[in-house]
Amino acid sequence: MPLAVPRWPDGVLPDGVLPRGVLPRMAVLAGIWAGLVGLLVAAGELVTHSAAVTSFDQHITRDVVGSRTAALNSAMRVVTWLGSWVAVLVAAAVIALLVIRKRLPALAATIAVFAWAGEALGVRIAKEVVGRNRPPRALWLVTAQGWSFPSGHAAAAALVFTILALCAAALVGHRVIRMLGWPLAGLAIAAVAFSRVELGVHWTTDVIASLVFVPCWVTAIAVSLGGRLRPQARPPLARRPAGGQS
Repeated sequence: MPLAVPRWPDGVLPDGVLPRGVLPRMAVLAGIWAGLVGLLVAAGELVTHSAAVTSFDQHITRDVVGSRTAALNSAMRVVTWLGSWVAVLVAAAVIALLVIRKRLPALAATIAVFAWAGEALGVRIAKEVVGRNRPPRALWLVTAQGWSFPSGHAAAAALVFTILALCAAALVGHRVIRMLGWPLAGLAIAAVAFSRVELGVHWTTDVIASLVFVPCWVTAIAVSLGGRLRPQARPPLARRPAGGQS
C-alpha cells in the first residue's frame, strides 16, 4: 500500500511554501503602496509651496527650539535612535527569533521585509521628488543627510513600533500586556517624531507626513495578510496500516 499523502487544512502549508492567494494580495498591496506614495509626494508639494504651512512649521520650530534645555537635548539625542537603523535591526532580530522558535510562520519574515521595503522606498522617493530643505543648519543638534520631507526617522519608528505592537497583540496571552503594547508603541513613535523637531533637523509637517504614511501602509498589509501570520497546528501524517507494504 502506498504511503498516504498528508493533507493540510485550507491555508496551511509546509514551511517555505506560500499559501494560496498571497502573491495576488501582494500585487494588490503594491498598487496600494504606489497610491500612498503618490499621496505622500502630493502632500510634500503642497506643504513646500504653501506659505501658510511654511509659517506654521517655522512657528512650531521657533517655539520648540526656544524651549530647549540641556537635559532635554541629551534625552532627545538618545530617543532619536529609536527611529534609526538600530531600531530596524532590533525589530528584524525579534521577528527572526519568533520565526525560528515557530511562534510566527516563515511568511512573517517575508511580509516584514515587504513592509520595510515599502516604507524605505516610499520615503526615499518622496524625499527626492519633493526636495524640501531642512531647517537652518544653525539649529541642528545632530547631523542629518538628505532632504527634509518626509522624516525617515519618524517613518522607521512608526514601522518598527507598529510591527512590534502587532506581534505583541497576536502572540501575548495576557490581555493587559496586549493592551499596553499599543500606547507604549504610540509614545515611542511620538517621542521620536518630537525629537526630530527638537533637534532642529525636521519641520513638524515632515514628521506628520511620516506618521500618516507608514500606519496606512502597515494597516493595508495587516488587513490583507494579517490573518495568515498566526501559526496553525498541522495534522499528523497519516499512519501506515499495520502490516502494510510500501
